[in-house]
Amino acid sequence: MPIFLAGCAVSCGALLVLAGSSKVYRAARRMDGHSAIWRALRVPRRLVSTAELAVGGLECLTGATVCARIYPVAAGAAMALLGAAFCVLLGYVRVKRVPGGCGCVSWRRPAGTGHPAGGRAATAQTATWRVVARAGMLSVAGIADALAPGGTIAYRQAWFYAGGLTAALVLTLLTTHVLVRTPVCHRPLWRPARALLRALTGHEVFEAMASAAGPFGSDVRHRRAGCADEFCFPVAGYDDGRSVVFYMSYGAPGGSLTIHASVRGNLAPDFAVRDPNNRASLTVFR
Repeated sequence: MPIFLAGCAVSCGALLVLAGSSKVYRAARRMDGHSAIWRALRVPRRLVSTAELAVGGLECLTGATVCARIYPVAAGAAMALLGAAFCVLLGYVRVKRVPGGCGCVSWRRPAGTGHPAGGRAATAQTATWRVVARAGMLSVAGIADALAPGGTIAYRQAWFYAGGLTAALVLTLLTTHVLVRTPVCHRPLWRPARALLRALTGHEVFEAMASAAGPFGSDVRHRRAGCADEFCFPVAGYDDGRSVVFYMSYGAPGGSLTIHASVRGNLAPDFAVRDPNNRASLTVFR
């Protein structure tokens, strides 16, 4: 059993090296996205690159030490502490719905920095329970490795590779997006409008516009424009048909959901009306 757990720990250490390398790369290229963790910790944007470089270097060092089986007790304890810290922080940003994504393993500059129509745009990324579970798995693997280290002899055992493959499979499932999407527009295949509306109402752009321009009226309008979706929320108290329109698409690099908000006067006639309180009946109108 210790040999199997050692394989699991090495897979988790490899993930730490991958995550740390991505942070170092983003810090070197000044590609910080002010992720949810840095927002929760109130780290100024000018210091995010420095913070990512420090955390990324620590992750790479810890992960490499775990994989090399050098001082496995100390390395396992360090990985357990890192995993526990990430688990607590990600759980906090998940409960508080802090926007920005976890920033765990990313090699690209965050998308959603603008839209030709003007207005406010942002990428709809939030930390999920899967990344919290992944951080918890790192912590558990580190504890197991510290309590029952396999040493370098573990690489000669078949159970070591069985544990490594098992942990790698679980980590892959927790890391990759399992949502099935359409091949061209990358929209959710199952009830796409409902899924988009759920993502919209939980995003910071929606909350900011609702606070600035609201309160919204009772009718929510929706239309499909190619690979994009538009949701129109009428603003109560105006006679000119003023409304806030949210433009949503998966056209950003990496298939990230991008949200753009703008204030308009009269509604376009091809917007279809749906009751916002009955989201289950919301469908796409072409």
